This record gives sequence, structure tokens and C-alpha cells, in this order.
Amino acid sequence: MSLPIVLEIAVGLIFIYLTLSLVASEIQEILSALFQWRAEHLKRSIEQLLAGDSVPHTKSAPPEDNREAARVLADKLYGSPLIENLNYEAQGRGAAILRRILHGVGAAYRTVTFSRNVFGDRTSGPSYIPSEAFATSLIDRLKLKDFQQILMRSRFSTFLEDEVIGPLHNIVNELRARLQKEDLMDAELVYFEQSVNQIAVELTARRLPLDAAVDQVLYELQAFETRAANASLADLGANAEMIQTFLSRIRYLRMGLSGHAETNELLLAKLRPSLADLTDLLNPNSPTYAELVALAQKEGGAIRNALEKLQEEVIPPQLQESLATLATRAETRVDAVGTELQQLQTEVETWFDNGMERAAGVYRRNVKGVGLMVGLAIAFILNADTLYMFNRLSTNQAVRSSIVQTADQLDIGSLESAEALAAEQGIDDLSDTLVSELRGDLRSVGLAVEESLADYPLPIGRTQKIFRAQQIAEDSWPVPVIPRRLVGWGITALALSMGASFWFDLLRKVMSVRASGEKPRE
Repeated sequence: MSLPIVLEIAVGLIFIYLTLSLVASEIQEILSALFQWRAEHLKRSIEQLLAGDSVPHTKSAPPEDNREAARVLADKLYGSPLIENLNYEAQGRGAAILRRILHGVGAAYRTVTFSRNVFGDRTSGPSYIPSEAFATSLIDRLKLKDFQQILMRSRFSTFLEDEVIGPLHNIVNELRARLQKEDLMDAELVYFEQSVNQIAVELTARRLPLDAAVDQVLYELQAFETRAANASLADLGANAEMIQTFLSRIRYLRMGLSGHAETNELLLAKLRPSLADLTDLLNPNSPTYAELVALAQKEGGAIRNALEKLQEEVIPPQLQESLATLATRAETRVDAVGTELQQLQTEVETWFDNGMERAAGVYRRNVKGVGLMVGLAIAFILNADTLYMFNRLSTNQAVRSSIVQTADQLDIGSLESAEALAAEQGIDDLSDTLVSELRGDLRSVGLAVEESLADYPLPIGRTQKIFRAQQIAEDSWPVPVIPRRLVGWGITALALSMGASFWFDLLRKVMSVRASGEKPRE
């Protein structure tokens, strides 16, 4: 067999595979939309990510209650505005009717397969979720920012009472005792307390950041020192040494709180809850959780409500460990004070992206299996027997020439993709036809292919002539246990599962070799 004939046979087979692959891709897309495979796989992958269950069928898999907690949390995340708004649905009466039909088909499919509705009380979900939307929804759901503010305000109030107002009262009371003047500097103390309490109010209302609030407290303490220095203490019987000691103690108090930059950073680190503190809130046995409980019992109100909502959340244990690890990593990468939660969100986004990248690989493998089944269905319905096609192309020059001529007329080299070829042949219009006829059977595929390729014959179909030729070949088949036609269908199914893009690129290369170079473009 000469090289030109081999190339023509290759062109014929590849062109048939390409055409049928385009049809298979259309059917697969319709099935994917009909049963929401992408959306369901995404939801299951998120549940798996939250549960930390990367290998669900091994001994190391988390217990069932951990998976159930992940499902509950995932359902709640899907109800958050950022994710719920990603579930776009077509509007209009016709779209609503079609959507109800599709949801009905989905419900019937779940009933037959005994599978659960992964969307909970919803009927659909988004097919894609950006990592930013997931991370923001998760952090908002756990109320980490709110708890950070609650703990910071509590620690700031404790700092004022124990390290600022209390010591200052002790200094003034000692001077009062020595001068036997009980109302000494009452007005100055009241003014100071009102000023620092107002700073606490501004911090609670998030109108003042923590570092600015600490600076304001130190400024008010310095202002109190100035007012004390200007007070007429000598008229009350205080000598110069007593006055200097009093002012020095106030100064030492202020310097002890601020002193230098390192001391101020330590103070801020003490007052601002760390990411480890925030993730510890998910563990009821942690000291931070006990701190929050004590605060709720002391103040009640909004803090008690926030604690009750946290207690209602079912947090998968594996998620607690994952967030603790991400928090530790984020703390080492914080580049500015007050950006801890932003860095944690960045780490959660990276964690989500990595998880979804693995999930995408699993989805591609699943799609490959579905593609093989769709290819086998097409091969059976259209009787696309690769062994018969090869025999027909190698012995029938007319069929071989007509297919090669059609490939030349389509000018494969000028097309950019398999989708462009589908548009050239009108195969991209199959979607509307198959949506209405897929409930019957796949014979519409044969009609579609026949209409789109009516200008030349193909060695496929269920005609008596083809059946007779296949039977003759079957009689000389050396493996009687396995029917020759079944082997041919299997080869076709494997070929179609490779995808239209694979056969499109291969056809371009073969056509280029056959023409001894690409056709120059104008």
C-alpha cells in the first residue's frame, strides 16, 4: 500500500472520528446541563474540601459525622449572597418551563439512582465559584471579623482599667493620702476617664483603628501629666520633692506603656487577637473560647447572641485543623498591622484553588468515562465500526476520495478550532434538536450527521448493504468469542472519547503532510 493511499485512509478515519466527536461533544454538553454534572461535582468537591476527605473510601477517611458537618456547612455557604448570586438562571416563561422540566428530570434521576440532592433545599447551583467569593463567604459565615472586634474591644477595655486608669488612680490616691485631700484632682481624673472611654467607644464603632486608639490613650495620659504639672499642688502643702515624685510616676506609667517602638508593637500584639486566637474560637475547649464565654456572661446582649450563633454552627473537625494551619501560615506572611484577616483570606483562597484544581482533574477523568459511554452509544446507533470503516476506505477508492475531497473543501488549515469546524458543518445547531429529542433515543444523531454530511458517503450506517459486508467479515474473524463488530464499536468509542480537539489537530497535521506543507494563507 503506497504512502498516498495510507494518508488518504488516515484522513478518512480521522475526519469521521472528528465529525462524530463533535456530535458526541454536543450530546455530552447537553447531558451535563441536563443533570448539572459540573455544578454537582463542584458542590461535592467543596464538601470534600471542608471535610478534609481527599480519599473517602480509605481507612484514613474522616468519620461520617465529619462529612455530614461539611455538608451542612457547605449548604449554608451556598446560601450566602456572594455564592447564591452566581447561580444565574434564564428569565422568561419559556425558560421557567424548561427549567422546571430539567429540574424534574434531575429529581427523577436522583430517585432512580438513590442519590441525594447535593444542593439541599435548592434545585440548582453555580457551576463555578471564584476563590475570593468562597473565602469571603467562609470567613463571614464564621464571623471571624466580628469576633476579632469583640475580643479586641474587650482586651482594650481591660487594658484601660488594669494598666491605665487603675494605676493612675493609685498614683493620685497616694498623693491624696499624703496631703489628706480626698478630692484632689477629681475634675482632671473625671475628664481623663471620659476621654479614654470615648476612645474605647470610637474603637468599638470601628471609627478608630487599634494603633490610633492606643496613641490617643497615651496622648491623654501625657495631657493629664501636663495638667497635673500646672496644678497648684504647692498651695495644698506638697513640697517640691513630693510634686516631682508624683509627676515622675505618671511619666513612668506613660513611658512603660509606650517607651519605644518595640514596646508599642508588643502592646498592639497583646490587644489585637491573633489569627490563632480567632481559629481557636472554633474549638470549645480553647482558652480563647473560654474568654468569649466569660465575656458573654458578663455583658450579654450582642456578644451573647454572637456566641449562640457560633455554637449553632457545625464545624467539621478537619476544617478546624485546616484553618489553624492556614492561620499559622498567614501570620508569618502579614506585612502590615491590621491585615491579618486579609492575609488569612488570601491563604483560604489559595487553599480553595488548590483543592479545586485537584477536583478539576477528577472531573476530567469522570468526563472521559462519560465520553466513552456516549461514544459507544453513537458507535452502536450509527453502526460506526472502525474495522469495517478501515476495510471500506482501503478498498473503495470512491468513498476514500470523496471524504478527502470534502476535507480539502473545508480547508481545515484555515480553521482555528474544532468548534469552528462544527459551525462550518452546522453541527453546533444540534443542541436545540437534541434537547427536545434526547428523551426518545439517539437516532437523531444519525439524522443530524446524515444531513450535515449529505454531500459524500460515509462507511457507517444501518443499511442492509453494510450489514451484509460486516457479516462477511465476521465469518473470517479469527476470534469467535468476541464479535468483530463489537471490537470495531469499541475502537470507535475510544476514538471519540479522545475529543474533537485531538482529532482536529491531528487532521491538520496529516493534511499538511499530505499536501507537503501548509497551504499559504492570503
